[in-house]
Amino acid sequence: MNYKIEEKAAFAVGGYLQEMPKIEKNENFYEISQFWSNLTENNINQLMSVADGTVHGILGVSNSNKNQQDSFNYMIGTSAQPQKINEESLERIQFPKSDWVVFECIGAISAGVTAIDETQPFEPNNLMKLKLQTSAPWSENSVIENTELSRVECYPLGDMEAEEYRCELWIPIKK
Repeated sequence: MNYKIEEKAAFAVGGYLQEMPKIEKNENFYEISQFWSNLTENNINQLMSVADGTVHGILGVSNSNKNQQDSFNYMIGTSAQPQKINEESLERIQFPKSDWVVFECIGAISAGVTAIDETQPFEPNNLMKLKLQTSAPWSENSVIENTELSRVECYPLGDMEAEEYRCELWIPIKK
């Protein structure tokens, strides 16, 4: 797994939030895929209109790393100024300055944004596989996941079906 540890400045994410049921204590990739598929062009344009450029692209924010029993919250959004988030009536998640393990994921992830029928065989895309494989520790250094903060998926604008597409999974840590 290709990763680096980064300190990121505080940032806010504005977007659309949905509560989802967990499956076997993990994220529900079917529900997440459906959520992405239901975004309209107007929704994406609204997100882009509030983007502040702190993080380039669209973000998936999941608090599934917290100890909820049966459900978790998932947001599709972008980094934005809090005032613009409020003006657009979007949900907001605020992240303080913190340390993150940033995993790079290379490859097509289009299956992650396509509606999937739960009765059909499901093959996770590269990012979904990465999410299932990531658990601390990632190195000899003693770092643990900071479950007080949500995990972030960073999807730069580009061709998500391309084999060379690059996205990231950010996991908050405590050193």
